Order: sequence, then structure tokens, then C-alpha cells
Amino acid sequence: MPSSPRALQPSSSSRPLQSQQRAGIQFSIRDEYLRATDLRAFVERHRGRLHDPEVAFHVSQALEDCAITRDLEGQDEMPPEERHASAIIADQCRGFAGEVIRPAAILELLRYAARWGEPHAEARLLLLRDAAAPKADALPHLPWMLTSREPSIVRDVGAFLSRGEAQWRYGGESVPTAVAAIAWELVACDLDPSCTPQSRFALSQCAYLGRCSAWRYEDAVAMFEPPELMESARRLREGILRALRDRDWEWLGLG
Repeated sequence: MPSSPRALQPSSSSRPLQSQQRAGIQFSIRDEYLRATDLRAFVERHRGRLHDPEVAFHVSQALEDCAITRDLEGQDEMPPEERHASAIIADQCRGFAGEVIRPAAILELLRYAARWGEPHAEARLLLLRDAAAPKADALPHLPWMLTSREPSIVRDVGAFLSRGEAQWRYGGESVPTAVAAIAWELVACDLDPSCTPQSRFALSQCAYLGRCSAWRYEDAVAMFEPPELMESARRLREGILRALRDRDWEWLGLG
């Protein structure tokens, strides 16, 4: 019987051994997480490496992916695309069947990784802040996070900037955050070779939000957003991509 996910805790006395651990594997923990078809097996395989902040973050995401799953195969009133996507996610989380994954366990891993400066975890924790709270204290840290142009960081930072605001300034122009939120999602997908209809992100968007497409995630979003909103988001997307490439933080409203 596999041990419960609630027992997943990084050792408080262990320092991260990122370089040592990475030297022993041939591909990144991110790639392994993205390719995993059994997320319980992924979690158990890395249980002994949670002192590595990068491992702790990706284990937290595997737990987050499986914390809320629904298998809609038998619910004929739901669109077949949503039922299919839900079934795939449920199968990837099959090892957690019958267990409750506590949000506190996920948060503990995220906070541990963030304390060691793991940028994915720091970006993810931005979304747990009070949406109405001022963003000024977080803004100086965002350029460092965005320098890598890592898709999940870009997606989370973009969502953070778009929450609790009616507008945000891009290139000196005030842009509705409803437009900006879509633009950041498109940018994250542009930067992510794994952003395909079969990616876990796209499947979850289909299963839980009804954003389904057999082709591109962008097409799925366009099916549910007004054309004029999508057109504005596509234009802003080009500016965000350029700003990230050129590290033009002022254009992004971070300078």
C-alpha cells in the first residue's frame, strides 16, 4: 500500500542538492512530470528527493493536478470532448483513488520550494495572495522570474498581474485585464512545445472549463471569447513576447 500523500514533507534540516541530483538524471524533472501518465508513481518515485526545491515544486503540481478530478465517462449529458479529457486526467491520477489530497500538503511543498528561491513555486504562490491586495511589493521580483521565459511561470505571473485589476499598462497603454489575461495564456502556450491538445494543461482546460479543441489551445479559447477580445489579446501577445525576449520590463509595467 503506497504511503499517503499527506506524509510528503521536505526535511527541514536538509539543504537542497539540486546540482548533485540533476547530475544523476538524463532529463529534467519538469519533462518527467509533463510526460508522466501515472502521477502517483511520479510522486512516490521522488518522495526521497523533496529536499530539492525543484522536485518539491513538481511533486506539489502532481498533487494539485489530482486534488480535484472527475471522471465524466458515464455522464452522457456532458460533451464528449469534456468526458474524454476528464477520463484521461482521472486515469493519470488513478493511484490516488479513494484518497483525499490535502491542500495544506500542496501548500507546504510550494512554500518550502519558494523559500529556497525556486521560481516556479514563487510564481505559483502569487496566485494565493489576496486578489485585492496591492501588487507593488511583488513587482520587483517578477523580472527575475520571467527571465527564464518558463511557460508555467509566464502563465502564473500573467494571471497574477491580471487579477484584482480592471486595467494594466503595457507599453504605456492601459489594457483591460480581460484582454491581458488571455494574451498571457497565449504567450505561455507559444513558449511551451508541450502545449498540445494532449497536454495536461489543455486537458484540464477542456475537462473543467469546456475549452476543447483537437488542434490548438488558442482555437479552444477563441471558441469561448468574443472575436474582438481575442483580436486584442492576439495583438498584445506579440508585444508581450517581444518584451520577454528583450527583457523590456518597463513595457510590461514592471519597471
